[in-house]
Amino acid sequence: MATNKTNNFRIFELEKSFDNPMAASVNERLIELRKRNIAQTLAAFQGCGHKLEQVKSINGIEFIDDASSTNADATWFSLQRMNKPTVWITNFNNLQQINDDLLNTIYEKVKYIVLQGVYSSEVYAFLEDLDIPFSIEMNMEDAVRQAFYACEKGYAILYSPCSASTNGETSDERGRSFKVAAAQL
Repeated sequence: MATNKTNNFRIFELEKSFDNPMAASVNERLIELRKRNIAQTLAAFQGCGHKLEQVKSINGIEFIDDASSTNADATWFSLQRMNKPTVWITNFNNLQQINDDLLNTIYEKVKYIVLQGVYSSEVYAFLEDLDIPFSIEMNMEDAVRQAFYACEKGYAILYSPCSASTNGETSDERGRSFKVAAAQL
């Protein structure tokens, strides 16, 4: 039996060099088939629900559902992918979730913040110190409407909660709530 130290089957020696042109040709063909198969699979991939999912566009403003981002790292990843000025709808209520990477990305990408839901005075003070305009809205409909009013043509509205739900809602339910609110505009 082959081990990491020995190669009794001589399988991997074929990959090093091909003295046999036919073997080299077969190997090239297999690699090309693998590349094509991977490309076709990736092209057909529809993405995950509620993860950077484009919902709609109104007057040049894109609505993006990222309800699956329930922690700072996931939200950081999503904000990093934004290639337009962004209005961020969030509902974090714990400052320990905000790390330096996320904070730097907020300063770089976010033009306006809409905090949706219940918040603590600590979070309010944090938002005031950011020097980024913000508003606080209790329900999703008002949050989406306020985000829309804060936008200019060419902006994107990203719903990325950066927290797990405190009232038992799933990411799917929160994402659907965002989509319904966007559809009502």
